[in-house]
Amino acid sequence: MKRFVTLALVGALVLGASSIVYANVCAFDVAPAATILFPFVTLDYNNPTSGLSTTFSITNVSAEAQVVHVTVWTDFSAAILDFNILLTGYDVISMNIRDILVNGQLPVTKNEAHSGNEGVSVNGPVSFGNQLNGSWLNPGIDDPQPTSDLGARCNSSNSSYPGLYASPIPPGFLGLFQGYLQVSQTVDRLHSNDCVKSFGDAYELTPTPYWAERDTTYPTWMYITADVVENCNKLFPDSPGYFSQEARMDNVLIGDVFWTSTVDRLSEANNAVHLEASMNLDAVATIAPTGFPVSFYHRYAVLNDGVSDYREPLPTAWAFRYLGAGVAGIDTDVQVWKGSSAYAFTYDLDRNGANQVSPDELVASNCHAYTYYAWDEDEMVTTVTSVPWSMPGGESVIPNLIPLETQSIPVDQFDTPGAYGWMLFVWPASNYPPNATNEPDDFYQTWMGVRYEANTQWSAERDAAVMGNWNCFSDQYLPLLGINYQYVDPTGYVTSPGAPVN
Repeated sequence: MKRFVTLALVGALVLGASSIVYANVCAFDVAPAATILFPFVTLDYNNPTSGLSTTFSITNVSAEAQVVHVTVWTDFSAAILDFNILLTGYDVISMNIRDILVNGQLPVTKNEAHSGNEGVSVNGPVSFGNQLNGSWLNPGIDDPQPTSDLGARCNSSNSSYPGLYASPIPPGFLGLFQGYLQVSQTVDRLHSNDCVKSFGDAYELTPTPYWAERDTTYPTWMYITADVVENCNKLFPDSPGYFSQEARMDNVLIGDVFWTSTVDRLSEANNAVHLEASMNLDAVATIAPTGFPVSFYHRYAVLNDGVSDYREPLPTAWAFRYLGAGVAGIDTDVQVWKGSSAYAFTYDLDRNGANQVSPDELVASNCHAYTYYAWDEDEMVTTVTSVPWSMPGGESVIPNLIPLETQSIPVDQFDTPGAYGWMLFVWPASNYPPNATNEPDDFYQTWMGVRYEANTQWSAERDAAVMGNWNCFSDQYLPLLGINYQYVDPTGYVTSPGAPVN
């Protein structure tokens, strides 16, 4: 954050006060945002009472009441459930995915339940003035706005009014949601040979071993988004009209996430991903072939509604430590969320079936997805960079190990030179910059995290470190990425220097 505090000061001096908006945009920091992404949510359907589950919270840090639209997505990017939440000023709500998907209990928040009579307690610890300097008065903050002030934006006359959630979701619908969420655990999961045919018949991909071992006895994966919206509504973010009619630009939300399991004696936590909105995003981010800046919801807002969502895009290169590769009792799980910027679904996963929510099979088809390097603690390195990327010696082709939109992969599935070390993970377009002669299959939005566990006694969860973001800075690609990158120069904030992708 320190780097971007400097940006705010320099930018305000050079470009004028309005350019202070650049202070957080593209910084990938935890700051009030218009959209919150919970990139890895998991639920153990086999032990819904005390098994692994995910609790997530959304906080309104502004004084104004807000309407928040929450969407649950499968691990292959199909929206299956959405609902609305009403928050008073300074309100916070916490939800366990188990309560929603197993018990059918959506959070009941009402327009009439939060009136202006709630007011502000006078018994708090905030003083009227700074006791160390009597000449300075604390200006205080605004009183919280009640949800009743939302009026027609969301009241009992609205068919998607959250006060109607008092009745649980019927079991039949819950079973349908479970079926959609567990598609990636139940259907055939294959790898396409298309990407290696030009390399000769000697290269053959073996289908299932390259997918993480998983059936319905394993916890189920999904992700969740939460957006500030104008009205209570029943639109998914991938539906036409969502961004032209409902999505707002208010940067007022923060979020966090907890993973807990009584059986496994597990408790881990992390911040959610905060995606700030700025109408000046086109002055900062890389311009996509559509003529709009690359943005988080670009594939839905621009392609469906012809407008930008103006949410800052996610990074394209990451680094993280790994522990105990190949060592019994010590595990590192690499967590990945990735989305396309150009297509409704990522290019590297074919869904064979007319119904994209419940396809017949999933086929990992793209060998151009990522590049990675792995170093051990003696600086020995494994380089997996060719197209398609081959094992050392070239005896076999490595297929795409991360085809889903969100997933957790044991580090043992990657080619590491030692038991302990670190990895650099590079996604399109940071691994090969697109140009007239090198068009990408796709360009990506990505988040990466890492989870460590030892001897079933302790575990920890953290975000990976951002190493580059082609979506914001189109000169951040191999070999230098964002390493020693000058985000500020004498003219102010450095915006994406590259020409529009075409």
